[in-house]
Amino acid sequence: MKKKMCVVLLVVFMILSLTGCGAAGSKSAADAPGASKGDGATSAGQDSGFFDMKEEIAEDDAADMPADDAADAPAGEPEAPEPNGESGEADASENTSKSNEKIIYTYNYSVETKTFDDFMKSVEKRVNEYGGYMESSEVQGNEEMNIRRYANLVIRIPAEKMPDFLHMVEGSANVTYSTSSSENVTLTYVDMKSHVEALKVEQQSLMDMLAHADTVEAIITIQSRLTDVRYELESYESQLRVYDNRINYSTLYLDINEVDRESSVATKLTYGEEISRGLSNTMYGMGQGLRDFSIWFIVNLPILLILALVIVVIVLIVRAIAKRSARKNAEYIAARDASRLNWSLGAGKKEKEEKKEEKEDKKEEKEDDK
Repeated sequence: MKKKMCVVLLVVFMILSLTGCGAAGSKSAADAPGASKGDGATSAGQDSGFFDMKEEIAEDDAADMPADDAADAPAGEPEAPEPNGESGEADASENTSKSNEKIIYTYNYSVETKTFDDFMKSVEKRVNEYGGYMESSEVQGNEEMNIRRYANLVIRIPAEKMPDFLHMVEGSANVTYSTSSSENVTLTYVDMKSHVEALKVEQQSLMDMLAHADTVEAIITIQSRLTDVRYELESYESQLRVYDNRINYSTLYLDINEVDRESSVATKLTYGEEISRGLSNTMYGMGQGLRDFSIWFIVNLPILLILALVIVVIVLIVRAIAKRSARKNAEYIAARDASRLNWSLGAGKKEKEEKKEEKEDKKEEKEDDK
């Protein structure tokens, strides 16, 4: 009987200690990230199986509690303070509330620089001075091969020093693009914090109950619930550490491009300024084109010489073939003309001889007639 009375008194003490944080703890378990409906159902089943006796004792104890004690008992939500009509205290309260907010800041910057190496060294130096760290760094390009370099950096800087760091970036390079965003996680953070506190209280209570348990069934049930509580506690504490890191250290995604000439930021220009800037850009583009062509020509000059030599040889061979063909054609035409001429001369001579013979025959006939 004494052991049972000790257990009952211990349960009553635990109920009284958990009264103030029971409501917040149950709400946090349902809404906090990482908690699922299946976990809630499991916890509810275990609570209904093992803690039914606690609820009955709590109800009897609340029924027997005096009116004054009931009024002093902790409620689920704190009472709102009465207005005192003083604006100074209201402003102080508002400032305190804002300072306690949990906000995650994220920035995205794209910059151009003519001095890539110097700018990278300046960034690394300031990161170390401000107590930040480089989460990731990727650099591509090759200066020796005349390939423009660019870098993608993810930088974490203490939130209170991030404005100074951004000011340094804006003063050391030409910013072509910038955005910022903020995420207020105050409600989620406070909810998780209260749930962690409730789980710690429950863990301590379960350990005390385990020390006084006198049956194997009670020990197994308490250990099972204690394991679940420890798992949930570690999960929530891990998520709180992640939130603390993201809140205390703002994130900057920085893209750095190496250029010979920084591009102009979009601003309101006059007609003359637009013409001047356009001509300047055109002349710069032509100069860069000629420069690139001259570099390409000089670099590829050996190949161009070989190609020129091959083309000259091909042209000479083609010309030789063409001359030979022309000579053959001329010889053929000359032979053909000569043949035609000979034939025509031979035909004329024969015709003359025939006419001469005909005249002689006629002459002989006249002599015979006489």
